[in-house]
Amino acid sequence: MEIPFMALAELCEKLEETSKRNLMVSVVTAFLERLSPDEVEPAVSMILGRPFPRWSPRVLDVGWTTLTKIIRRLTKTNWKVFSQAFSETGDVGSAVKAVFEASKPYRQATLLEKPLTIMEVRRSFESIAEASGAGSREKRERLVEALLSAAEPLEAKYLVKILIGEMRTGFHEGLMELAVAKAFHVPLEDVQRACMMLGDVGEVAALLKTGGKEALSKVGFRVFRPVRLMMAQTAENVEEALREHGGETAFEYKFDGARIQIHKDGAAVRIFSRRLTDVTQSLPEIVELVQREVKAEKAILEGEVIAVDADGKPMAFQHLMRRFKRVRGIEETRRRIPVRLFLFDVLYLNGQSLIHEPYVERRRILSETSGEIPLANQLVTRNAQAAEQFLKMALDEGHEGLMAKRLDGDYTPGIRGKKWLKI
Repeated sequence: MEIPFMALAELCEKLEETSKRNLMVSVVTAFLERLSPDEVEPAVSMILGRPFPRWSPRVLDVGWTTLTKIIRRLTKTNWKVFSQAFSETGDVGSAVKAVFEASKPYRQATLLEKPLTIMEVRRSFESIAEASGAGSREKRERLVEALLSAAEPLEAKYLVKILIGEMRTGFHEGLMELAVAKAFHVPLEDVQRACMMLGDVGEVAALLKTGGKEALSKVGFRVFRPVRLMMAQTAENVEEALREHGGETAFEYKFDGARIQIHKDGAAVRIFSRRLTDVTQSLPEIVELVQREVKAEKAILEGEVIAVDADGKPMAFQHLMRRFKRVRGIEETRRRIPVRLFLFDVLYLNGQSLIHEPYVERRRILSETSGEIPLANQLVTRNAQAAEQFLKMALDEGHEGLMAKRLDGDYTPGIRGKKWLKI
């Protein structure tokens, strides 16, 4: 029997009402143990406030204005109820719950006979995301209205939170990893490693439900599953970076742009942001460039995109963000705000993981793979004075500063360490 969505809503309510981490992990662990294999990933995603896995390109494209119109139509209540509840709680979901409690929402007859389930909610989200073409906006509205009309007030609260991406229960990804480890009786380190590779804790939980610890031991990179990014600590100056890296390091331009992870499989290319969300639609010229230049059948690459003016000089970061926030009118925005790509790392190439290779070797492989796509400007040196001059060049050209990368450093997904330093 499918688990009711009300059970998930009640769980989220418990999480919202406590700040005790151990209690949070305990109640989520117990909940995960109840789920069927098909329910695990959707439930994990929804508890974290996502309608789909982190790597999924699907979007609901349902704004607050649309939701307001639907809720008003369903509840036929005085909107002052919402305004008062929102002023008291500061929480949109709680205000929606108050509106639903103050009314008797219309429910479609076909949905009256049984409660919503987790899987029905996922299927509704899929239908909403798949609506396209002429009349798609009206179709999405009808689907959202049908979903909300079948919801009890508490369910409506958390459906809206998921729809607009405002979960805010305090139960974050790290706690979910701990709950998954406890629910399926595996070491936390194994769960974290798999999450770094697959980029989504819900998918890791689903693997454990169906295949146990043995399934995790087989996890490797999958193209189109974003990998958690390696992160850098800060160095005060080039001298500190040289000392930390044993006297010699690779200095690279640190761009005032957006870090991206590029996945390629044949002609198919997808691009993920530093938050591992799919931004492929926003960067069509980068897709075309990778298709044309990258000499690999399958690859996972990292780089930085920057906005440039008519002279090819870097523009401020906020101009670039206009590209990432657009899902319509891309061609016009592409013309007004052109972007350039600089590659700086390769994680996976034609079936082989490269994260355990030293950085200097990954850079060599990248240079042989990238075609005419420029790599980040680099200076390998032991000389502090030469590094200072390189830093000045980067700043004079409108960039943020430098990165220093340990020559023998491997790539550690999701870890902020000293193998990479930002100056």
